[in-house]
Amino acid sequence: MRVAVVGAGPGGLVTLKYLKEAHKFFNIDPIEVRLFEREGAVGGTFTQRTYEDAELVSSKYLTCFSDFRADSDDPDFLSAERFIRYLKEYADYFHLWPEISLNTSVTSVRRGQAGGHVVHYRGADGVDMKWECDAVSVCTGLHVTPNTPDVKGMGKVKVVKHFSQFKKRDEFPQGGTVVVLGTGETGMDIAHLAVTSPTKRVVLCHRQGFLGAPKRIPTPILLPGLLGRSSKPNSPELPIDVSWQAPLLDSYLPPFLRDRLFTWRFQDIIIKLANWLCSGTTKGVDQWVGGLDKDRFHTSQRH
Repeated sequence: MRVAVVGAGPGGLVTLKYLKEAHKFFNIDPIEVRLFEREGAVGGTFTQRTYEDAELVSSKYLTCFSDFRADSDDPDFLSAERFIRYLKEYADYFHLWPEISLNTSVTSVRRGQAGGHVVHYRGADGVDMKWECDAVSVCTGLHVTPNTPDVKGMGKVKVVKHFSQFKKRDEFPQGGTVVVLGTGETGMDIAHLAVTSPTKRVVLCHRQGFLGAPKRIPTPILLPGLLGRSSKPNSPELPIDVSWQAPLLDSYLPPFLRDRLFTWRFQDIIIKLANWLCSGTTKGVDQWVGGLDKDRFHTSQRH
């Protein structure tokens, strides 16, 4: 069997690894695999579209592959640069490089006349070639093509950049106003870079409210409205993705519980109560602005 993998980001690399080793776990012949990557390095978006001080928002405990953990002395949250090195170390450890073709663009994939697929690609030398295979795994990710909204009057703004074009703090206008559209992970990162730059004003825009969450659970402050907001600054703060108070969201539920609104109402109360007890607000962990409206801010609306 022959399989083509398109894309050398995290998904492509781990797909290649498991296809290479499938015959060790199943009664099948070794699979012939080729991975095609149009850029000159592995890593995908983490290599091509990151910016100054970029750091992963998921901790190393959940981000790294279970068969190749991060170093014990790595910080809880890897920088983009360190994560790229980790992916290269992963490729080294599992001997993936012989199957990886860098600077190689897949131009089309078509059905073969006798079944299977024909992958048409252009190599680093500019020569068009093709490779016949039985299956294709597309691992090109979600963030290759920038999505720029059509905002009325945008053309009158002096400088407009999509985050994929942004690299360093010094791109912000000194003493100027920066407007950040979007309150996702990247939007928050860019806003923080802008606030910590010599800008005059930073405006963070959201369309329908947002639910913010820190990467680390802040040191709990029990009943801050009654007992004040003093905390222990030297107390360890755990990554939020390994300490989240959502057992019903992160574990199996039998259908008779999963499909009843009572379950989600109970979970909703628990989460909001925990937020209030620890930070004094139910909008989020220490979140006081930009909250979701009542109809959307419910555990059953999580996607």
